[in-house]
Amino acid sequence: MPFDENLILIDGSVSLTAATAGSFAEADSTTRDDTSGAAVIDISKTRAEGLAAVLICPTTEDTNDADYILGFIEVSDEEDFASDVHEVGKFDLAAATKGRLLASECPCTVVLRFATDKKYVRANLTPTSGGGTADFGAVKVLLSPYPFVHL
Repeated sequence: MPFDENLILIDGSVSLTAATAGSFAEADSTTRDDTSGAAVIDISKTRAEGLAAVLICPTTEDTNDADYILGFIEVSDEEDFASDVHEVGKFDLAAATKGRLLASECPCTVVLRFATDKKYVRANLTPTSGGGTADFGAVKVLLSPYPFVHL
């Protein structure tokens, strides 16, 4: 993978399913969690042009649109995100509700650009089963300062 640990919010080592939802939603340390592959990243704030969070969902077991991922990026000045939590953006493609990535939209890659003056960043992903399998596979969330071609 072309990203080092300093840029990986969720490493794709664990399948994102309804059963693993709590692990992905609650990263609270810069030490990578073995049960989810998720970590809080110390970015010490962004430059004015910000960073991009890139969510890669390589597959899905079904196309039931009642199954979806509710996904967003959070920032904080506290590593454990205990009381200082700010949402800076939501992942979605063409969903009717912002922040929902529908099962039928996967596989996909979603880029979310954000800027912050906060020190820490984490991805918060919660899969919801509406009758299907709600297994989105080895989802990754990466940070990049260069997600777009500069002309």
